Amino acid sequence: MSNAVAAFGTKFSWNTHEVAELTNIEGPTQTMDTIDVTSHDSADAFKEFIAGLRDGGDISIEGNFIHGDTNGQIAMNSDFQTGTKRVWTITGPSSHPSIAGNGYITALSKTFPYADKIGFKATVKITGKPTVTA
Repeated sequence: MSNAVAAFGTKFSWNTHEVAELTNIEGPTQTMDTIDVTSHDSADAFKEFIAGLRDGGDISIEGNFIHGDTNGQIAMNSDFQTGTKRVWTITGPSSHPSIAGNGYITALSKTFPYADKIGFKATVKITGKPTVTA
């Protein structure tokens, strides 16, 4: 029997305000640099690495553009314009842990497909270490 959890109901908040009508939340995509420590003494002529700096990564969100979402989508646009760092939170459904941290809006766009709704997309660059809470 699987222990998988449905993602429906997951929320993304920007500066403690839930962003309205999102259809997809992706991330954070974290990475770690590696430092090459290979030497003439490395076993069997294989490269060796140690852990370097970590990068909190990015979060991508998308959904329906809601002009009246002044504390969410519109605030994200304002913070992009001013380069303001804010707190973000991803709150999963049911008993899934939350993830939170600080970040900057690094990309914003709207989509205008001729036979569909006006869409909203944003990318958040995480600064510092994100935290996971139960």
